[in-house]
Amino acid sequence: MLRYAIYYESRLGRNDGNPLYVWNEMKERQKTGDLEIDHLAPHGDLQPFGKYDAHIWVDWGEDGLKGFLPYDPIYPPGRPLIYWASDTHLGYDYRLECAKKADVVFCAQREGVERMKADGVPHAQWLPHAVEPKAYFPFNYIVKKYDIAFVGHINSENRIDALDRMFREFPNFFYGQRLFEEAAQVYSNSKIVFNIAMDRDVNMRVFEALGTRSLLLTDDIPGIHDLFEDGKHLVLYRSLDEAVEKARYYMEHEDERARIAQAGYEEVMKNHTFKHRVNTIIEETKKVLGVLK
Repeated sequence: MLRYAIYYESRLGRNDGNPLYVWNEMKERQKTGDLEIDHLAPHGDLQPFGKYDAHIWVDWGEDGLKGFLPYDPIYPPGRPLIYWASDTHLGYDYRLECAKKADVVFCAQREGVERMKADGVPHAQWLPHAVEPKAYFPFNYIVKKYDIAFVGHINSENRIDALDRMFREFPNFFYGQRLFEEAAQVYSNSKIVFNIAMDRDVNMRVFEALGTRSLLLTDDIPGIHDLFEDGKHLVLYRSLDEAVEKARYYMEHEDERARIAQAGYEEVMKNHTFKHRVNTIIEETKKVLGVLK
C-alpha cells in the first residue's frame, strides 16, 4: 500500500478546485485499503508525519497570492513529486519552475504541455480538468428558469465583451458566482450554459456544465476536439455572431438541445471525472516509483 501526501493551501479562505477534488477522491480510495493519503499545508516541520512514498502537488493558482497576502508557495519535500499544473495559460513561468522540480508533470492545457517540453520538461503530459460528480450533478427542472447562464468571474477583456453581447441578445441571462451544488442548480435550470475561455484554455466550466446534463455552448478551444465532438456532446462557436446564432437555434429546438446535453453528460461521466484523473495520477506514480527504486 502506497502512502501519499497532497500539498495545497487551505488556510486562506479558498478550498475548491482541483486540489480539493483530488484529495477527496484519494480519501475515497483510502477506504478500500489501496492507499493512504494525508493533506498537508506546506509549511513548518513535516518530519513528524513520517515518510511518504509519493508527494502530490496540485496547482490552484497560489502564485496569484503574491503581493496581496503574506504567503509564498513552499515546494513540497521529498520524491517522487507529482505536479499537476492548472493555469499554464496565466502564470507560465511560475509553473515551469515548479515542473522542473517534479518527477511526474501534468498540464491541464494541451498547449502548456508542448511549451514545457520545449522549455526543458520532456516528461510533461496532458491531463485535462474534470468534473466531480458529488459537487456538480443534474437537477431535473421541467421548465428552465434561464435561457442562458454563465457562472464565473469577469476577469478578461474577451470575457467582458462576450458576456455583454450575450446579455444584450438574451436578457433572461444568469450571471453570478456560485460553487458546487449551487452552481449545478443554475446550470440545470438553464437552457444553455455559456462558456468563454480566458486564454484558449479548456477550463473546469466545460466539464462541470456537462456534468449537470446541460447544453454547453463554448468557444472552439485548442484540445477540445480531442475530448468532445461538436454537435454531439456540446456546441462550439468561433465568433460571437455564431454564438448568438447557435444559442437562438438551440433555444428553439428543445429535442436537439436535450439530445446533445444527454450525450455530453454520458461522455463526461464515462471519461472525464476526477476518478479518471486520479487513476492516471496513481498509474504514473507507480511507473516512476519503479524507475526510482
